[in-house]
Amino acid sequence: MKAGILEAIEHLEVKEVPDPQLEPCSIVLKVKVCSICATDLRIYHQGHARMKLPHILGHEIAGQISAVGSQVSDFQVGDRVAITPRIGCGKCFYCQKGQDIYCLNSLSFGHQLPGGYAQYLLIPECGVRYGVVNTIDDTVSFEEAAIAETVACCLRAQKTSHVGSGDTVVVVGGGPVGIIHCRLAKANGAAKVILVERETRRLGQVNLDSIDKMVDSQKSHVEAEIAALTEDNGADVVIVACSSAWAQEQSLSLAGRGGRVNFFGGLLPDQASISIDSNLVHYREVSLQGSHSSTPNDNREALDMLARGAIAIDDLITHRFPLDSIREAFLFAESRNGMHVAVLP
Repeated sequence: MKAGILEAIEHLEVKEVPDPQLEPCSIVLKVKVCSICATDLRIYHQGHARMKLPHILGHEIAGQISAVGSQVSDFQVGDRVAITPRIGCGKCFYCQKGQDIYCLNSLSFGHQLPGGYAQYLLIPECGVRYGVVNTIDDTVSFEEAAIAETVACCLRAQKTSHVGSGDTVVVVGGGPVGIIHCRLAKANGAAKVILVERETRRLGQVNLDSIDKMVDSQKSHVEAEIAALTEDNGADVVIVACSSAWAQEQSLSLAGRGGRVNFFGGLLPDQASISIDSNLVHYREVSLQGSHSSTPNDNREALDMLARGAIAIDDLITHRFPLDSIREAFLFAESRNGMHVAVLP
């Protein structure tokens, strides 16, 4: 089969590799779509501490089951499924506490396990047992199902930050993740959703109905704008949906008393030290939280929301590339000229 392999830092090649071998408790997936995530771009440039190169990247995966092991009974050939990328070990300190999202020995597709930039993907026994294989409703496309992984991560973040009825939510960053956060906030009952973005040109083809007000951070004083839009009360929830140290530092000043701030976008290791005004945390009692990754249950909830029409994401898939053009796909994703980029093996 063909696969997109990161041979070395910034050296991505499409090569022929052996097909995955079916085992009694495993599943082989014919990959239909694997989307490009900001994490993939970061690994392309920086590598990953728990990844050995060369390696097949890609973790936003959807496809059709092509082979089922003799001891697998819950799935059959032809099933349309999406894959939750992360597998907990079930044995470590956190897994034993029921907090497997923090698993010390987790395995992830596109990180420790071969990823989805390939024609076929092996779902090993540990993944099948953990529940990473999630059936897709007929109303949900493979492209939407692949991005359900992103929706699932956003869902978990909004649960962590208790986004709910009547809230004013500020989302900083208008990429695909930021737009998904805006739409989820509305679906979760937010009364007002404000998007802060500096590259508004990329939003021309995107449905912005979930956004009550957009603040252009290149043309406006963000803190003053948010104060004016919230009657000087500040936001109930601020979600930093971009990898920006400046945005993280500023975010606490956008939250009102008792507000919650979620750092959803990670920073590069050499840029991760930031300065914040601790008195905002102390006197305003602002809660600072972080969120990353998702569980199979989060993924199933995301797929259910897509099937019910509770959230729409089809307009966020703006560009598609064949596997043979994966290098061009990565370059385009980095250009920020579109939104979500899908690779079609």
